[in-house]
Amino acid sequence: MITNNFGYHAPPDLDGVVAALAEARGDVVVLGGGTMIIPDLTHGRASADVVVDLSRAGLSGIREEGDEVVVGATTTYTEVLSDDRAAALVPLLRTLSSGITGGPQIRNKGTIGGSAAYANPCSDVPACLVALGARMRLASAQGVREVPAEEFYTGAFATVRRRDEVLAAIVLPRPDGTAGYTKLKLAESSWPIVTAAVVSRPDGSLRVAIGAVAETPRLIDVEPPSAGVDDPAWRDHVRRAVAAAVPEPWSDLLADGAYRMRVAPAIVARSVARALAAGGEETP
Repeated sequence: MITNNFGYHAPPDLDGVVAALAEARGDVVVLGGGTMIIPDLTHGRASADVVVDLSRAGLSGIREEGDEVVVGATTTYTEVLSDDRAAALVPLLRTLSSGITGGPQIRNKGTIGGSAAYANPCSDVPACLVALGARMRLASAQGVREVPAEEFYTGAFATVRRRDEVLAAIVLPRPDGTAGYTKLKLAESSWPIVTAAVVSRPDGSLRVAIGAVAETPRLIDVEPPSAGVDDPAWRDHVRRAVAAAVPEPWSDLLADGAYRMRVAPAIVARSVARALAAGGEETP
C-alpha cells in the first residue's frame, strides 16, 4: 500500500506530459508500465510528490521514419511480440521481449521505455539498445533532444534525463545485419547476472554490448572470430576486451563483480555465435 499522498496527472498527449513535468514541484515520478516503480512506492524505496502517468499520452507503437525505426516509450513487450513489423524491422527487440522475466503479467504491462529509463544494470533492455545504436528521444517544455544510448546511462539507476524531461521514444537505425542475445540467470524468475547483445554488420564487423557486468551497459571491442567462437585465442581476445571495458564490475545480491567478469566472456561468445548464425534466438 502506498501511504503518502501525491498529485496525479494522466495527460492525454505528449504536450500535456511535458507541461505537467514543467509545473511539478518536489519528487516527481514518471509512470510507464509501473512494474518497478509501483512496488518501489509501495515498499517505501521511492517517494513521490507528483506522479505523471504516461498511459493515456499516446506514446506506444512502432513506426518507421525514413531509414529509422521509432519505438514509442510506452510500447509494451507484448506489443513488440504481437507486431510482425517488429520482428522484421528489429528482431533483437523481439528476442529480448520474448524472454522477459515475470511471465505474461510483466510482458503485458512492462514497457521498453520504462525499463530503459529505470536503468537497472541487470535489465535486459539497456545493453540491447546500446548494441543497436539507439538514440533516446527526450522531450521537455524546452524542446526535444536525442542522446545516444551509450551516453544516456550514467550509473546504476541513473541517466542523463532531467526531472522536467520524459523519455518519449527510442530511435533505432534500421538494422542491416543479424543479431544475437544471451543472458545468464540464476533461475527463471531472477534478474540476469550478465547480458550480451551483438549486432553483426554486412561488412563483417560486430557491435557488442554487455549488461549487468558494470553499472552501465558497455560497448566492447570484439573482432569477429576467424577460426570460430571456440578458438582459444579468440576467447582470450574476448576476455581481454571485457576487462578493458569494465575496470570496476558491478556487484549486487545476485552475484559479485568477480563472478560476473569470469562468466561474461562466455556469454559474449554465445551471443556472437547466434548473431553469426543469423538466428539470434536465446536459449536458457
